[in-house]
Amino acid sequence: MLGIALQTVRARWASFAGLFVALGLGVALLATTGLTLASSVGGARRPVWYDTADVVVAGQNSITVVVDAGTEDEYASSTSTNRSRALPADLPARLPGAVVDRWLPGNAHPWSAAALHGIPADAGPRADDEVVATGGHPGDRVTIAGREFTVAGTVGGPSAVYLTDRAAEQLSGGRIDALAVRGRTAEQVRAAVGEGPRVLTGDARAEAEPNPDGDLLAVAASLLGTTAGVAAFVAVFVVAGTFAFAVAQRRRELALLRAAGATPRQVRRLVLGEALVVGAVAGLAGCAAGLLAAPPFAHFIGRNGFAPAGFTAGFVWWPLLAAFGAGLLVALTGAMVAARRAGRVRPIEALREASVERRVMTAGRWVFGLLFLGGTAAMLIWVPVDGPEAIALVLLDAQLAITGVALFAPLLAPGAAWLAGRLLPGVTAALARDGARTAVRRTASTVAPILVTAGIAATTLSATATIWQAQADAGAARLTATGVLVNPVRVPDGGVPVARSVVYINQDDYAEPFDALFAGPGLARVMRVSAEPADGTVVVGHALAASMRWRAGDTADFWLDDSTPVHLRVAGVLDPSVDLDDAVLLPWSLGPGHADAVYLSGPSADPGRLTPAQYFTGLETEQRRMNDLALLTVLGMALLYTTIAIANTLVMATADRSRDLAVLRLAGTTPRQILGMVGVEALLATAAGLALAWALAGGVLLAMVPHLSAGGAKVALVVPWTPVLGVAAVCGVVAVIAAVAPAAVALRTPAARMAAVRE
Repeated sequence: MLGIALQTVRARWASFAGLFVALGLGVALLATTGLTLASSVGGARRPVWYDTADVVVAGQNSITVVVDAGTEDEYASSTSTNRSRALPADLPARLPGAVVDRWLPGNAHPWSAAALHGIPADAGPRADDEVVATGGHPGDRVTIAGREFTVAGTVGGPSAVYLTDRAAEQLSGGRIDALAVRGRTAEQVRAAVGEGPRVLTGDARAEAEPNPDGDLLAVAASLLGTTAGVAAFVAVFVVAGTFAFAVAQRRRELALLRAAGATPRQVRRLVLGEALVVGAVAGLAGCAAGLLAAPPFAHFIGRNGFAPAGFTAGFVWWPLLAAFGAGLLVALTGAMVAARRAGRVRPIEALREASVERRVMTAGRWVFGLLFLGGTAAMLIWVPVDGPEAIALVLLDAQLAITGVALFAPLLAPGAAWLAGRLLPGVTAALARDGARTAVRRTASTVAPILVTAGIAATTLSATATIWQAQADAGAARLTATGVLVNPVRVPDGGVPVARSVVYINQDDYAEPFDALFAGPGLARVMRVSAEPADGTVVVGHALAASMRWRAGDTADFWLDDSTPVHLRVAGVLDPSVDLDDAVLLPWSLGPGHADAVYLSGPSADPGRLTPAQYFTGLETEQRRMNDLALLTVLGMALLYTTIAIANTLVMATADRSRDLAVLRLAGTTPRQILGMVGVEALLATAAGLALAWALAGGVLLAMVPHLSAGGAKVALVVPWTPVLGVAAVCGVVAVIAAVAPAAVALRTPAARMAAVRE
């Protein structure tokens, strides 16, 4: 059967062209993302700041959770933090001559650390209110950890700002982040420092340097993984729809094969063989395209802030092999349902029903459609959407719901298209709406990719915008402060300093990060809280307390962002809310010592003062920008798939209905009227897909409201109409062009000749 499949693909290459492009694009995307990730995490990070030190001493930066201790199943899970634990204050005395280094905000360091980079000793700051920097101009003012400094000069070396040693010690609260040692071996240093601190040599010295790129690599991995997942999701739809439509068009051909003695198993193998041939060729082409696309794609995400500036990609064999295998799997998975349907074709039944579409809703569509819609409803009801995993859950909900509705497309799409056509007057519109309602498979195959893309766009963009707005509104409503100062130089009288960070909590046998807010005394004056954190206590968000089973008076065990373990008494549990449900409020004494913001309790003439609404709206502006750009990147890929699917379906359908067009011509219909009918029919299918997608998105958004408003805050549904309508416009334009262009080519053939063409 593989030989017959090869001949079929060769003879029907036009029918398989769209499938080849879709699979090739999917494999290319998987290969590109795989190569990018493999290249970025494959090598060790080299030291930059400590490249001239022989040995570097740093505190621990990992959290180990022992599971099932004392049993045969005992194992440990480890989580690395980007910040290391502080070194003991007496450690420099044990290593005379070592350079004491302190990492301050803005990449600021004590002047003694400049010796690591060959900077002349007399080029440093002269006073405690001065700094020297590797950039900027003398006389500039900079703020470091809430204190203003004047740039006294510039120096070379790695990007940094240098303070006097005394100023750096004051701002760091005496914290020592690392010791850089020259002229000693690792064994000598280890003997001097004893147990506890890490003694690092070689490339491991980079572990003592803060790794801001670590978060960026996690963002890149998340973006690439989501893009690849959506690509596979949409590709299965495209492949399944293409094969289902192709099998429906070839019922006479398959009937003749059955009449000639082919068994159902052989017919199924024929369809799967076609998928295997197209998938193998498309996989090879996609891998080659991925090799070419990976380097520029890596540079693109680096330029847009999703990855480090030096993010690049090179040749790694296993992502290519995985992408090729995934392409074959997608092809065979998408063709499997069509193959089963082809195997059930009976010679007499197929010949009788070839021109009339009857049973389009199979038992499998009913069962799986209801299962997917039921799963969507269950997730929306029982799974909260107000935590840090909200966006990922919304995307998963959207995919489940879209799959369920797409399975019911043959039932819903023709009726929706016909109803849309009732709004248009004239004979052309009447023919178009009747054609859309009668040609169930063609309409459903056109609607399905539009439903996928428009549904993902409307649901994810609207849901994420609504979640962001709900969090900002909830934060602003919680504050009773008269204003907020951002990155303050000083704390005004009556103001409450706050700083944001993360803590790690042992949840499900793994140290998970959660938001933390360090607050100074008097927090209850400027924020609606049920309890205020003080030394030795913590206030916990409602959802976090429920998951950890913490109540007031219990002891909460967790780790700070530098892996320091703390044990605090739970002073209270916050009421359910969107903004702090999975967060902890900690005393100021455990924080970094400098404020990200100050909540004001009285009047202030500071020009940098913001209202609570302005502060919370702009609090995560950069994260929102990156999130929106990531979603638009994913949607752009899905839209490209949609154009391929729509064009392929309509080109195949137009070739199949050439005799119908000829009959209309012989009945006196002009070519212009026929093209108008075909174009309107495509627009009606687009309108049906958009209506189903937007109704689905509306249902998901309305189901989210009870979760988001659990804390009593008002929830406003936010719909970013520009990208949503942009996706709709692209779908409509592609559908019309893909339908009208092949019809115009077909109408060049005389009507009598087209009517005489044998099927």
